Amino acid sequence: MTDTVLYLIAAVFLLSACHLLRARWEGLSAATRYGSVAAAALGAKLIVLDPLTVATASRAGLVPLPVLMGAALYVSAACAFRLLALALRTAEPPRRAVRRELALAAGALLTSLGFQFLAAPHLAGSDLVSSPSHRWYLVAYDATITLYLGYCLSALVRPLARRARLAGPGLLRTALRLFVLGTLAGLVWNAWTVDDMIRAATTSAQDGGDDTLSAVLGALCVGLIAAGASTTLWTPVSSTVRGWLRARRRYRALTPLWAELHAVLPEITLVRPGGHLWPSHVHFALYRRVIEIQDARMILRHYADPRTPDWLAEATRRFPPPEEHASVVAEAASLVGALERAAVGALPTARGTDTPAPHEPHHPLDAEADWLAGLGAAFATSPAVAHVRTTARAQRASAVSG
Repeated sequence: MTDTVLYLIAAVFLLSACHLLRARWEGLSAATRYGSVAAAALGAKLIVLDPLTVATASRAGLVPLPVLMGAALYVSAACAFRLLALALRTAEPPRRAVRRELALAAGALLTSLGFQFLAAPHLAGSDLVSSPSHRWYLVAYDATITLYLGYCLSALVRPLARRARLAGPGLLRTALRLFVLGTLAGLVWNAWTVDDMIRAATTSAQDGGDDTLSAVLGALCVGLIAAGASTTLWTPVSSTVRGWLRARRRYRALTPLWAELHAVLPEITLVRPGGHLWPSHVHFALYRRVIEIQDARMILRHYADPRTPDWLAEATRRFPPPEEHASVVAEAASLVGALERAAVGALPTARGTDTPAPHEPHHPLDAEADWLAGLGAAFATSPAVAHVRTTARAQRASAVSG
């Protein structure tokens, strides 16, 4: 695993820790606290034991420092996982149980550091290498850390699964299930450390990097834990994304009608449309498009052809629209008649005071955009509206020829 990937994984753990601290799940305050500590410790451990960090410490003459700090952070993360398991059983774990686990963690840390001291390793490239006679101390160091972390993770699986079963439908259950899967992946990832023990026993060296399987297991564990920690962000993020997509779909649905109107009435354009519809601009673009279409409808009221109702009556006898679409088809037919008059340069006529404007209910933007999209669909696809358009053009042609 490259240094960049390791640093990215560490950043995921640290960000997850920060987010868990902000999350407030009812009855799980201690659990989120211990989960935050575990995630932060794992992230810091990955940074401290990264080969680039170890090499930098070696050049500064501080070879033992990242090893000691890494072991302490690893054991701290494991201990936090064990305390998390206790916190999932009761809201606040008993102090005696907490002290017992802290003592066990201290014992595991001191034991592992003792084996590390006896191994007396030195840095060779990105590997820690000890003398052949001391290689078993290096194996014992790996075994101590691996066994302790395995004990803590295995103790965590059952309470997590129990909490997931008891939690009602929602984000908490989803988060707990993802944590269960992440913990199981972590157990397998931890068990694969036996590969490092075999290498230490046969070559007196501790690998400074991860092989392919270890990298895959680590990425799986990190991904599941990060997904579980970020579940509280899913709702606002998904709502925002859905809002963008809906606004973009409505904007595209209005484009054919707007293009027809703009071709005859270019003055309705408030701002020249750009080439790209960025997510940050889509809501304003939709609002602007609705306003431009409504401006065109208001202008075209002064071009209304008084014969349009007769043409529409004939068209609906030949092509009866569904009852629920009758009003939209009538509006689209009126729009077509007026647009045809405006297109040939007819002079606008002032509306009489006895002819009220059509009722325009004030809709929310989304509802109004949907209604205008339906109007555009009728404008473009209704056989009755097409008949009105054909009749209007024929009448204009005969008037010009006559």
